[in-house]
Amino acid sequence: MKKSIFNISQPIENGVLVYNTFTTSLVELPNELYKKIFDEDDFSLPEVSALYSMGFLVEDACDEVKNMENIRNDVLKNSSEKIANIIIAPTLECNAHCFYCFENGYRKGSMSHETADALVDFLEQRWNGEKLGITWFGGEPLLASEIIDYISKKLVEKNIVYGCKITTNGSLFNKRLARKAIDLWNVEKVQITVDAIGEDYNYIKKYDEQYKDAFALVMQNIENAISMGISIKIRINFDPNKQNKALKTMNYLLKRFNNSTKLKIYFAPIDADDEIVKNISNNFDEYDEHPYISLIKFGRKYHLYRGFPDMEDDNSEEHEYDTYGLLKLLKIYPSPINCYATCPNVFSIAPNGDIYKCHRALGRKEYASGNIKTGIEKNEAYNFFCNTKLTYKECNTCAILPICQGGCKINAKLYSGKEACAPSKAIIKDLILLYREDLNKLL
Repeated sequence: MKKSIFNISQPIENGVLVYNTFTTSLVELPNELYKKIFDEDDFSLPEVSALYSMGFLVEDACDEVKNMENIRNDVLKNSSEKIANIIIAPTLECNAHCFYCFENGYRKGSMSHETADALVDFLEQRWNGEKLGITWFGGEPLLASEIIDYISKKLVEKNIVYGCKITTNGSLFNKRLARKAIDLWNVEKVQITVDAIGEDYNYIKKYDEQYKDAFALVMQNIENAISMGISIKIRINFDPNKQNKALKTMNYLLKRFNNSTKLKIYFAPIDADDEIVKNISNNFDEYDEHPYISLIKFGRKYHLYRGFPDMEDDNSEEHEYDTYGLLKLLKIYPSPINCYATCPNVFSIAPNGDIYKCHRALGRKEYASGNIKTGIEKNEAYNFFCNTKLTYKECNTCAILPICQGGCKINAKLYSGKEACAPSKAIIKDLILLYREDLNKLL
């Protein structure tokens, strides 16, 4: 018998809290008992049987890393090649110029009607027959609203049932386009990035000259959309060294929109790690509390959406790991795969029709996997994403492997540090303490 490599231990009052990231078991042990079992490997004690059943201890022959690989392989093997969701960039042009944008230097071109026709044909051939999920992305997708109109009408003509989301900066989402979103585009949710307020926002976004007070414009557009019944999700990209700016922004948004039921707010760390922004995976010993956990606690206090970009609504279906949804809220539940891009049926489409596995690679020709006119190519770029290999050697000994399954492959390519790691890694022990706090409230 041996200890699971997926155990995370955290000292608490009068003992040690232990969480297993694969089984999601949580246990509080007295200091002496913890020392005997987990420090001295004394597996003769009567408590060992229960700890084994919860996954804190495993058989000597158990290869936990291999088990994770088998889980990832099962996902690939059992995934349909029919398309259920797709990301479409009708343009890579943008009217804003955010310093942190991963598309800087790659914003070229808008989709033609010919390419749009080919895209609809591509979807008709590969659609799984259920409700198709479309995310309109960019650049700023609303710069090409006419193409969104065109494709939406073509999908209806082909009897392709769909619903969509839009990722936008909000500057163009006026009443006219909001009405189209409802009546023509089948929009279910709109995500708008708001990184600061007032002139700080205008400075970060650096809109084209004709947008004199972009912040006021975006706030008015959000207000109009909410009044029309559109669900808005606001994303706050934050610099960990400037967490107060994120807190100030959240406070403003809560008051401005009176905590509307149609409004969700979440925050996400900027991926870059350079002289401008310090990556969230770094140490922040100069702070009394990690800046990310500070923001999460703020979100909990005011019942905000949560501090993670890939969360869905809080009323998600229950599952065997997470009866009360607490693990999902804290992003410490196990995942069978590292990223949607690993699955063979998920693609992002560039304005010229090039096919990409990941939306963060749009415009980078070296990551293209064919074109909608010529078909999917299972080339080197395709295989880079669609495999179960771990990103770093350290992943083989990382306790949060079941949570991230190796992390973000494209971030590992675009940046030089540990940007592939899940943001929760830096604050995992704090998240476990919050989980314990939530459980105690329920018990």
